[in-house]
Amino acid sequence: MQMQTLVRLQAISLLTLAAACTATGPTATSPAASQAAPAHRVVLLSLDGLAALRHRELLREGAYHDPAGLAAFERGGYVVERALPAEPTLTAVSHASIATGAFPAVTGIVSNRFHLPGTPITLGVSGFDVPWGAEPLWQAFRRQGKRVGVLTFPGCDHTAATRTADFGMVYVNTPLAPPQEAILVAGEFTGTPLPAGWQSFSAARRATLSVAFTATGMPATTSFSLTALDTSDDGKTNYDTLVIDDDAELTNGVIARVHVGEWFPLPVKAPHPDGGTRIAGAWCLLQALAPDLSSAKIYRGGFFATEAYPREFREALDTAAGFWPGAGDERALARAERGQDGLSLAEYMAQTQRFSEFFNACARLAVSREHFDLLMLYQPIPDEVEHQLLLMDPRQKAFSTSRSTAALAAVNQAFLIADHAVGELVRTLDLSTDALVVVSDHGMAPVWENVHVNQLLQQAGLAEGEQVGAKWRVKATSQMEAYSSGGSSHIYLNLKGREPAGVVEPGKADEVIETAAAALARLQVDGENVVEAMYRKDQLASLGLDSPNAGDLVVFLHPGFAATSLIGAPGAPAHEPSDYYGQHGYRNTHPEIAAVWLARGAAVPARQVAKESLTEVAAFVAHLAGVQPPVNARPWQ
Repeated sequence: MQMQTLVRLQAISLLTLAAACTATGPTATSPAASQAAPAHRVVLLSLDGLAALRHRELLREGAYHDPAGLAAFERGGYVVERALPAEPTLTAVSHASIATGAFPAVTGIVSNRFHLPGTPITLGVSGFDVPWGAEPLWQAFRRQGKRVGVLTFPGCDHTAATRTADFGMVYVNTPLAPPQEAILVAGEFTGTPLPAGWQSFSAARRATLSVAFTATGMPATTSFSLTALDTSDDGKTNYDTLVIDDDAELTNGVIARVHVGEWFPLPVKAPHPDGGTRIAGAWCLLQALAPDLSSAKIYRGGFFATEAYPREFREALDTAAGFWPGAGDERALARAERGQDGLSLAEYMAQTQRFSEFFNACARLAVSREHFDLLMLYQPIPDEVEHQLLLMDPRQKAFSTSRSTAALAAVNQAFLIADHAVGELVRTLDLSTDALVVVSDHGMAPVWENVHVNQLLQQAGLAEGEQVGAKWRVKATSQMEAYSSGGSSHIYLNLKGREPAGVVEPGKADEVIETAAAALARLQVDGENVVEAMYRKDQLASLGLDSPNAGDLVVFLHPGFAATSLIGAPGAPAHEPSDYYGQHGYRNTHPEIAAVWLARGAAVPARQVAKESLTEVAAFVAHLAGVQPPVNARPWQ
């Protein structure tokens, strides 16, 4: 039985390797590189999750509205109809390959989260934080005396010299204060005299909204005054307006005056560790205001501040673009879908639109204020929306025709937001001398079932869960642990002589891997196989994934299934319906996972290419600028 399983594993791998060689190799019919004069400036924009398949559909439908946006590339630009991400098709993996021109075998970034052999088996690392093993574009340009700006592009996070540009902005994930629903009841509003200039209002009552911060450098608490006004002159007291103020006398400091359904900011000025000041803030929504003030409901978004360098550039961003607004609140969206307090789909998309506009404003400032030879930009909008709303298969947990229609309209809206972002960027550039390159890192497939790989290993006797508080984790004495992201999983042996507390004898390694492979190969959901392909470490070269950081067994699931690293009590299910609806990390051979690669402007050849690997983007960008590509970059054909 063991030998049959191994043969099956090898057969699956050989078939997939053949497809990988076809998918990731150079395009044989690509013509020679253009000899045009270099561009004065090159801008590279990554639109996370902008799927080539949906992009082509929207082009055919004429759905894009911005005349300078995504459709304009079809009129004489460089267009790759199906750009192939590195595998696994994950954000950290793909961006490392885009920026360096190298496969994960060289960058060492093999997943969004993985294990470094030689460390305890329970220790995982983020693919967004680990140093790269290849030179990125920003280093290559600076090495050649060029000036580079990088705004939130993954891998350039200002944590080391190799991850720093001449100026830049860092992606902010953690809020200074988390979002919350604030509900004020009648007793919290107290009468207040109408200040001078406000006598035209019938009545005013005031309450206080307090915010607690836990972040270093922020005040422990900050309070804002909320004044409810009756602005009608009908002889009745019906409160209809809320004034938000940071001054107790309402003589100045008015932040906003809003009605139900309107958004407003709550800004806070605080010192910054770089010696300057920063503006932190939250975008909030007045969701309800009872005419008698029996209650008022406010969605208070998370507080964030923009992180950028050097100080002068950061403070200029605060002035021009405002504080970092944060991504759409998917947890609040999910609560509302369950009938709880949260955000409607329209309100979530308003947050999403605002986030993109913030990135647009930051890009405009960088282009107009800074000298640069290369500017690298990033927006996450399509990816974030598709993860939550790619609701298009009846097998998905929340599927109904009406919900699917609304959700897919929001996904299309996200692509139109990206279209507008491209148009806004084009309008800041001079494409007679500048070049613009637009890429995405991967596409997206609908998902309906989560597969808990460590739980499956526990059922096979290869891992053991232990409870710590309310949570479960893999026990350090387990034979294996899986680190999963998207539709793929790296499974590592807890190998004696490699991991500090390894338990698997080297002579037993093949047997343990085979047992894990057999358990995965048998797994079905509703009669459908879950696993598409599996590879041992010595079979990964043709995928460009033969890095020491790769798992001893690398597993790709079929689209529709998402891998997790969760483990629970013995006997807990190894799979369950997914609460989110879009995923990537699958084989790049699936059309829905293909990315985009587009270019316009100076030195850009007018060419339409059927298929190209994103590992050639770095050399393409360097060619447009007339500089040498990164050291390990694959050549652009």
